[in-house]
Amino acid sequence: MARKPAAQTANPAAIIEAAATVFRRKGYHGATMAEIAAAVNLTAGSLYHHFPSKQDLLVAVLATGLERITREVRAAVDAADSSAAETLRRIAAIHIRSQIDNANIAAAVIFEGRALLDVPDVREQFVAQRDALEALYRQVIERGIAAGEFRPVDVGIFVKALFGALNWVSVWYRPDGRLSGEEIAHEIADTFLAALRCPSHHASLGGQV
Repeated sequence: MARKPAAQTANPAAIIEAAATVFRRKGYHGATMAEIAAAVNLTAGSLYHHFPSKQDLLVAVLATGLERITREVRAAVDAADSSAAETLRRIAAIHIRSQIDNANIAAAVIFEGRALLDVPDVREQFVAQRDALEALYRQVIERGIAAGEFRPVDVGIFVKALFGALNWVSVWYRPDGRLSGEEIAHEIADTFLAALRCPSHHASLGGQV
């Protein structure tokens, strides 16, 4: 099949997914624009027409991953009409499903973001997007603490530990594995909720988490 000329429009979402796939296979520094272009049947020149540099592509990949999951988590938090524990369980499931459904982009967010840390403007954008997602989790946990549902914890540290567990699922999850994504989300949520429960609240539930 002939490749598309530079003037022909390509689907940016397809290019971003292709870039994430190549980044996962070869790493950001090992990937080339020619390899990414070939994955979507474009010439390298056409790819540069859409994304002027490999760095621009990585920025787009990371932004896509963070914006998608943040949008879904925010919608769940804003619509929350249940306990903080149930809200946390719900957003953990959303987080893991997003990681599984978009594994290549999720892996880029985990492993390749460091490639941008030496670029001040880009670093600030990436950190701001990451912090916006973490802030939603902080909001839920702080609400649970204020209501006496959760014991007081260092919320920042707790959220980073939780993110480590949630984000890493995209690395080791296998579709044919022992547990489904929903079951994994349930197990992770149970583990962290057990660490958050106030002793009195835990006792009132008969030890259930």
